[in-house]
Amino acid sequence: MEFVITCMPGLAPLLQRELTGLGLATTEQGGAAVRLEGGVQAAMRVCLWSRVAERVLLPVARHEGAPEQAADVLAQVFDWATHTRDVRRLHVRVDHERGVRGDNRVTRSRFLRQAPTAMAPSDQAAGALCLRMSVGETHSELFVDFSGESLQRRGYRLEGGLAPLRETLAAAMLIAAGWPGDGTPVLLDPFCGSGTLLVEAAGMLLQHAPGLLRDEYGLLHWPGTDLSVWRELRDEAQAARREPPPGLSLKGFDADASVLHQARANAERAGVGALIHLERRELGALRARDFAGDKGLVVTNPPWGERLEEQQRAGWLYYALGQVLGRLAPHWHALVVASQVEALDRSGMQMLESWRVRNGPMQVYLRRMTPQRKVPPPPLQVVGEAAFDVPEPAQALVNRLRKNSRQLRRWLDQSGVQAYRLYDRDLPEFNFSIDIYGDKALVQEYAPPKTIDEQAAAQRRTLAVSAVRAALGVHREQVFLRTRSQQKGKGQYQKLDQGSDYHVVTEGEARLLINLRDYLDSGLFLDHRPMRLRLGEEARGKRFLNLFGYTGAASVHAALGGASRTVTVDASRRYLDWAGCNLAANGFGMRQHELVRADVRQWVEDTPQQFDLIFCDPPTFSNNKSRDDFVVQRDHGDLIRALMKRLEPGGTLYFSCNFRRFELEENIRRWYVVEDITRWSIPPDFSRNERIHHCYRITHGHED
Repeated sequence: MEFVITCMPGLAPLLQRELTGLGLATTEQGGAAVRLEGGVQAAMRVCLWSRVAERVLLPVARHEGAPEQAADVLAQVFDWATHTRDVRRLHVRVDHERGVRGDNRVTRSRFLRQAPTAMAPSDQAAGALCLRMSVGETHSELFVDFSGESLQRRGYRLEGGLAPLRETLAAAMLIAAGWPGDGTPVLLDPFCGSGTLLVEAAGMLLQHAPGLLRDEYGLLHWPGTDLSVWRELRDEAQAARREPPPGLSLKGFDADASVLHQARANAERAGVGALIHLERRELGALRARDFAGDKGLVVTNPPWGERLEEQQRAGWLYYALGQVLGRLAPHWHALVVASQVEALDRSGMQMLESWRVRNGPMQVYLRRMTPQRKVPPPPLQVVGEAAFDVPEPAQALVNRLRKNSRQLRRWLDQSGVQAYRLYDRDLPEFNFSIDIYGDKALVQEYAPPKTIDEQAAAQRRTLAVSAVRAALGVHREQVFLRTRSQQKGKGQYQKLDQGSDYHVVTEGEARLLINLRDYLDSGLFLDHRPMRLRLGEEARGKRFLNLFGYTGAASVHAALGGASRTVTVDASRRYLDWAGCNLAANGFGMRQHELVRADVRQWVEDTPQQFDLIFCDPPTFSNNKSRDDFVVQRDHGDLIRALMKRLEPGGTLYFSCNFRRFELEENIRRWYVVEDITRWSIPPDFSRNERIHHCYRITHGHED
């Protein structure tokens, strides 16, 4: 006999690999099926043992011709007497191949008109002989379905998460990854959801036949089945179970406590609950101790995202996965699934093998990879002589860049800082700031007065860029030029170009996205670096609030520091999307790290939430259509008083602003404990400009 074993499109090579391992003779038939040669017992073995197969089909009739005639012709040539002897209930499913028009219900009823009258049609596969009709443009075929319900319905999973991974796809991923291999079986899933991958991995390792978890199959109602043989095969499968090997480690992590509850229940129903360690933790919170042993497997299905902004965050989450594995598990292998190949590319891991799989209407990609341990390169510094001669007017700037670099070199070497300010309007003739972001430089011109000739200003910009290139020894493509002027209203959030060009810089443990091409601001206020690092140190176990949150860098540090929850509030959707990508690039999702688009003052007045740690860095002024303008010198007192109502006793508010002539309202000092930490908060690269910002630590009551 010859059977057709179906699978998800694209998985046929992995299905054939699996069935060959079971000692069955198969040949691949396209990307979604294999042919199995053998008797009914071979088909039974597939139903009991295959983890990748969807259905086991026995071809019983074929029609060459137009699809409109398929139902009548197949009913005529089908051997009803042989295949439906003593059958009381009949379930027929009709599938029209893609591009073939037809009503499945009409086709089914036309076929059933010729069925023996003793059989009752059934809408359910359970308890019935199952026939499956495939109607194609040029030929159609009828099968006896030995599976009944799809084989992916193992019986242990009653419900899944928001996007549950199909059991058969999970098993295929594990086979593709080489699980369990020859060494100590170690596997980790950092986005485990309802635990499908872990349950399948445990079952494969312990040689649990997946078919033993369910009692109902279509083969039980086919007259040609020898039920005594079926019972013997089930008994053999039961006896084949193995004990857990020494050193076994199966770990699953997820940010969602509700899906972890489902995962535990699924593992218990599958009989492997005692073998799987499940813990509520995000990717960014994993540590080296979570990766047991020098070698192991990460097999996972990260969140894909449906809306555009979610897909962008998902791409950066794949980046975070590559970074975490490269740092904590450089000798492990990974098998990862994604809906977009670009997300897999962003992981930065080296590809070993890949597969394309159709999951319903969606194409997904599997990729087996190895992590790449990457140490961020040191940031640009002035080293040695200038790369080339510059015009005489630019030489003064070259000399100043050399001097500043010498003063910062020891600090840069010791601190590991990758983004810093090299120059800030030190020379009257060069009214620029120059910031270094890894291997790139941002030259920002403070707009000259209107009395300055534009041609002379343009020449000055050219000289500045030439001086930067010569001093740092970089190509023109590594230098970005921006002109800053006083902005009003929406101009504060001005988009400069139509493209998007994000780069990653490290700051402590954080990886932060900067954009030097598309926006006036880079996405990172360098002068707040010490404050962000301090927030990370103080955040463990605390509820953290980040107001006027910009691109969420402070929230990233708090999350990495172990904050139990973060909330980032800003009026700009663009900045909040950026903040979401920053969190994702560090392995954090939105479940514990909320992004709120709102007017900050109104939100603070309306929210009932309380926080243990607050960072508030308002702009000097802000326009909002729904309220009066915010002016920090005039309005900061009311804002701080509102914030202190949201601060738990024993909590800390850090308040900062960059208005140079700022004076803290005296009543704030009278009612709260205030520590001016401005001098401490200004980093060495801004020491030449001690009025870059003001910063205060504010708490309730009087401290001992």
